[in-house]
Amino acid sequence: MAAQANTSVNTATPTTPSHAQIFLSFLWLGLTSFGGPVAHIGYFRVAFVDRNRWITATGFQHLLALCHMLPGPSSSQLGFALGVSWRGLGGGVLAFVGFTLPSALMMIGFGYGLVTLSVNFSSLIMALKLVTAAVVLHAVIGMAKGFALGVEKVAIAIAMAAVVLWVDMPFLTPLLILGCGGLGLLLIHPDQGEAGVQVSGHGRNWSSFALVLFVEALAGLLLLAHLLPESGWFALSQFYLAGTLVFGGGHVVLPLLEASVVDTGLVSLTDFLAGYGMAQVMPGPLFTFGGFLGAVMGEGAMAPLWGAVVMLVLFLPSFLLLLGVLPYWQKWMLSSRLRAALAGNNAGVVGLLAAVLINPVLLTTIRTPQDGVLVATGLALLLWGRINPIVVILAMLAAGWGLGLFGAG
Repeated sequence: MAAQANTSVNTATPTTPSHAQIFLSFLWLGLTSFGGPVAHIGYFRVAFVDRNRWITATGFQHLLALCHMLPGPSSSQLGFALGVSWRGLGGGVLAFVGFTLPSALMMIGFGYGLVTLSVNFSSLIMALKLVTAAVVLHAVIGMAKGFALGVEKVAIAIAMAAVVLWVDMPFLTPLLILGCGGLGLLLIHPDQGEAGVQVSGHGRNWSSFALVLFVEALAGLLLLAHLLPESGWFALSQFYLAGTLVFGGGHVVLPLLEASVVDTGLVSLTDFLAGYGMAQVMPGPLFTFGGFLGAVMGEGAMAPLWGAVVMLVLFLPSFLLLLGVLPYWQKWMLSSRLRAALAGNNAGVVGLLAAVLINPVLLTTIRTPQDGVLVATGLALLLWGRINPIVVILAMLAAGWGLGLFGAG
């Protein structure tokens, strides 16, 4: 778990996993990684830095910093980047498929069932959101231990959280993160250590092609949407554009997606909120919410296929950008000034995630004192660390149902 992660630098020479090891490790994480991107990063660190020692702590942090700098879902990008750093493009694809497949199937199935069966899932969603509150609280604590230690970093994190809570403007997130990088450049003195992480040569060969494909896909989809405004190309262009503009993780994509599919009448607000609630409590990446939206937008037997296409289009731009930039990242990390700026960025991201935890997660989830007690108990058990997180989650659900906390309100 994130709170248990050893934050000391691992200086041992890392071993390179096989393709099968990459896929099976990420498949297990895709089945068990509850709590959203903050928790996912903690799980990755424990699995690949502390337990398997497939990457050093410094290399892991440098890849994480890159993923925070680029638009897209940070945890999925990090998994993809890890796979590419180990086994090139094939490793990245295996990492993505393993991590995404479980939640993608569940979210597409949920969307198909919601439209076909018209089932009311509100009680289940409320139950799992309380579980998510405890898991995300635990993950934020773990991330703070890794990226917000020291007076300067703590100050940056608190300032970021305060600004985000005070100014409810998600589109300012990229500027705020850049501002934290500027503060880091002024205030933080980075530790000496490894300059970066070695990247597979196969990933390097794909760099120019990925950047060209990113631009061509964006221009092509926007052109088709303009020429054929009543077709499915318009919807796909909006999903690709949303994946291109999202900075700060999966939660930031929601306003863009709502404007794209709810305001245009493609998905009802009720279905949109139901899917978002389910996405928050699924293991794996939040961006599989796109699979749900595609399934709701589709018709009949084609709905699951449409869900898969929409989800892949949402993920695609962030992965193309990552492939294009990743081979040069290790050279950039030789700069101590850049490392100081990235330390500021990471501290700012901790503050951003803490703000998101407060609003909307805690403010919209904890409705009664009993809810608060359940979340606090789950957090205490996760911090204790001697009980499997899945057991804690199931125990919280059982306790909530037994106490009657999960009404339909």
